[in-house]
Amino acid sequence: MKSLTDIVLRDAPFAWWEWDVIKNLVTMNDLKATMLGYNPDTFAGKGYEAFTDLLHPDDFNKAMDAMRALLSGKKEIYQIDYRIKDASNRYHWYMDRGVAIAYENDKIARIRGIVIDLGMEKTIGANVEAMMNLLSRYSESKNNLIIVCSSCKRVKIQSEEWTPVTDTMIKAITDTVSHGICHPCLYRLYPELAESVLRRSGSS
Repeated sequence: MKSLTDIVLRDAPFAWWEWDVIKNLVTMNDLKATMLGYNPDTFAGKGYEAFTDLLHPDDFNKAMDAMRALLSGKKEIYQIDYRIKDASNRYHWYMDRGVAIAYENDKIARIRGIVIDLGMEKTIGANVEAMMNLLSRYSESKNNLIIVCSSCKRVKIQSEEWTPVTDTMIKAITDTVSHGICHPCLYRLYPELAESVLRRSGSS
């Protein structure tokens, strides 16, 4: 039986991927393949090489170095822009970002990320930025907890920074969600209590 996360990711409006590092098995939604003109079945049951073999030769080593930096712990997020070959042998610039979502024996066991066609950047730029902030916030969290404002539904990025993110984006990163209230909503809903609450929490 598929989990809620599996169902949400399957229908996500952006291309996502997940790499089982131990088994070298990549799973993804159909969009990751179809946006380049491939049949999703082309990549079923295959490892990361099925994708890296499509990279432009000038970008291959950069992509490998970025992944090694994440796996070794030098970086907390995998981030690389590269050219990848479509089904018609044409190259497209793509933005690829990912974070570790599971560990075994203190080593990364699973990585989840998103791929974005840079040609679409102007139309989805705000959502891309929000997702990158959320990926970064998730990778830095000791308990992998995403905090959502109960009132405005924005996600906490830093102590006083909240950003609008869709439920789909949250589910693409984690199932672990806690609800709180951001400072603007606290002042709007409870003006007489806001200062006292923030002082007690050490946030004022």
